[in-house]
Amino acid sequence: MKNIIVLFITVMILFSCGICRKYTSDDKASKKEDTKTETSKTEKESSEEVKKESTTKENKSNASVEMLNFDKSDLPSEIKYTGNIVTGKRWTDRNGENILILTKTGFRETRARKPVLNDYEKDCELYGYHYVNSGGAFSLLWKINDFVKECPLDLTLDFIPGSLSITDLNDNGIAESTFLYKMACRGDVSPSDLKLIMHENETKYALRGNMLVKVEGFSGGGSYKVDKAFDSAPDGFLDYAKTLWKEFKLETFK
Repeated sequence: MKNIIVLFITVMILFSCGICRKYTSDDKASKKEDTKTETSKTEKESSEEVKKESTTKENKSNASVEMLNFDKSDLPSEIKYTGNIVTGKRWTDRNGENILILTKTGFRETRARKPVLNDYEKDCELYGYHYVNSGGAFSLLWKINDFVKECPLDLTLDFIPGSLSITDLNDNGIAESTFLYKMACRGDVSPSDLKLIMHENETKYALRGNMLVKVEGFSGGGSYKVDKAFDSAPDGFLDYAKTLWKEFKLETFK
């Protein structure tokens, strides 16, 4: 009887140790699994953060150019200019809010210094201004000015209607502006000088030549020279400029 009791106690002790070892092993496995899960969660969150940051940068670099309504009678007080507004554009891009205005003075008539053809001469000027608001107030990004002075004949100085465009050809979120204008002092139907001006930020690109004239008994003009700045321009800039030149180079007489 004593031997049976001893055997029973031994079996119970061994069985209890087995249970302890099982629970200890399960507990270690559970802790290991928890650690693995936590590590996996941390790696996932880190990966998502990197992906989110990358997406944010990508969205920022590819920010679209949004056109806004341009009203020449409702411009911020910081916008200063000479002459009368002919046309303009307003938009937002990575630089902030942008306002571009093209202006022209009226003809100023003065007595000719050397009255060979006429007793009076005419002057006229045009301007282009690009203002940008990136910190709560508009400041001047660039300005252009051109003119015809002391003209004793017919003076021509005009922006080409419909030529002002805002684009993002290289898809960098910063808009390019492009426009054309013509200028001449003449008493016949010879071609006006024609200029195409393109800007991205402060960088200016230009085509300079003359308009194409087709009238009875005369046809000529339409050629241009490419500004050296286009040598380092992004892809597509020069092609776009040539397309606009071709579209607007023809001069008609009323």
